[in-house]
Amino acid sequence: MRYALSRLLQFLFVFIVVTFVVLAISRIGSDAPARDLAGGAVSQQQIDEVTQRYHLDQPLVVQYAYWLKGFVTFDMGYSYIQSQDVGDMFRQRLPVTLFIGFWATLIGLIIAVPGGVYSAYRRDGWSDKAMSFGSFAMLSLPALVLGVILSYLLSVRFVLFPLIGNYVAPWDDPWQHFRNFFLPSITLGVGLGAIWTRILRTDMIVTLQSDYIMLARAKGMSPRRVLWVHALRGSVLSLLTSVAINIGALIGGAVVVEEIFSLPGVGLRLVESVQTNDLLTLQAIAAAFVVAVVVINFIVDLLYAVVDPRIRHVRALA
Repeated sequence: MRYALSRLLQFLFVFIVVTFVVLAISRIGSDAPARDLAGGAVSQQQIDEVTQRYHLDQPLVVQYAYWLKGFVTFDMGYSYIQSQDVGDMFRQRLPVTLFIGFWATLIGLIIAVPGGVYSAYRRDGWSDKAMSFGSFAMLSLPALVLGVILSYLLSVRFVLFPLIGNYVAPWDDPWQHFRNFFLPSITLGVGLGAIWTRILRTDMIVTLQSDYIMLARAKGMSPRRVLWVHALRGSVLSLLTSVAINIGALIGGAVVVEEIFSLPGVGLRLVESVQTNDLLTLQAIAAAFVVAVVVINFIVDLLYAVVDPRIRHVRALA
């Protein structure tokens, strides 16, 4: 409990520091923040209204306090450039980015877990070398390039998937959801799977040589149980850490695939916000990304104790 509370306080500190820096940069980096927030070519009366509404005539700390209060209550302002409430934008676009991240992570784990375990079990065999070659090939192929290749082959040449994606919830139409999200998810998931395969393979090789694995084998446990229960459980800590660390990269990748496949997600709106200098939307998206990264890392930290009882024991003594 004490550990969870300390991690929560760290999360709050990181969130406040990062979001304040984003607000400060967006305000200082703009010649006329009020005009940018109001949408560019506007009257002086509209500029005065925006200045008063968002307290732009106050110090940055005061502006941030008002913004933070609105963020907590999900009142993140109004985008005059897009003619849309920022909160409504999140309600419409966030599910797209969440599904891309979820399916990409799932695909990466589906590739990594059996690939890493089998590669370690058959160390230096032909299958291990083939998996190593494949993972290195995928690591050297950026998501931007892979996305374009898949889009050309499967959307333009053979027309198996739509070239321009639309958001369809899986509970509304599972087949159309699969068709719209398969290419973006596989574009990100393959690279993640290659990274996680290498990490899990390395840890599994070390674990398979440990004393408790030797003891389990001596007791007559089946090789499958030793491999997939005892050895795998003792090797997933680095994998969990990598999953948490790669959340940031996954968010950046979502920006790329949403642009390539024209999916109406938060990543695509982030690009539009940068291009149009939409400061409120840019600040809200940055804050949401910070929350996502820190929360996922917090959850993974708590999972360490579930996977390895030794960590739970050490934290209890701290």
